[in-house]
Amino acid sequence: MKDNEYDQENSGTKVARIYLNGKVEVLRNIHFSCSSCGLCCRLNRIPVREEDILRFQEHGFELDQLLNDLSPVLIPSKNVEGNFIKAYILRKKPFVNECIFLDDNNHCRVHEFKPLACRLYPFALRREDDETVIMQIHSKSVCPSVKLDVSGEESNTLELAKQMYELFDLEK
Repeated sequence: MKDNEYDQENSGTKVARIYLNGKVEVLRNIHFSCSSCGLCCRLNRIPVREEDILRFQEHGFELDQLLNDLSPVLIPSKNVEGNFIKAYILRKKPFVNECIFLDDNNHCRVHEFKPLACRLYPFALRREDDETVIMQIHSKSVCPSVKLDVSGEESNTLELAKQMYELFDLEK
């Protein structure tokens, strides 16, 4: 692995501070562009929130198509200490243990309305205070497409943070 490539030791690394007024402070120059390797869809348990399930249902999917288990799991909130988010785990294909929506070309069949966790990945957003959100590399990231400490010209941290701001703004 090259020095500037992502590795597990750097997971959870803060890369940007996003202010709720839209201003972005870059904390670390990174480059990310999805290579469609499919690792995230194979190696992660994908949480879906009730909002995600409603979006799936608006597109004709039923619960039994999406979930193996109708019992929710509680995921610790990154926004409020001690709070939990109720979520369900998206069904995997039997025998191959990959997301049911991953096609043979490693593309998402439901890209237009995929769950929030998938839209954020390989990043996570954590509220720092009432005015700021920290964008960090997800602590369980397996993504080989994240490159750390790239030159300013190669960095797309600012662009990624602005995309996260738009996503975060929509999900309030």
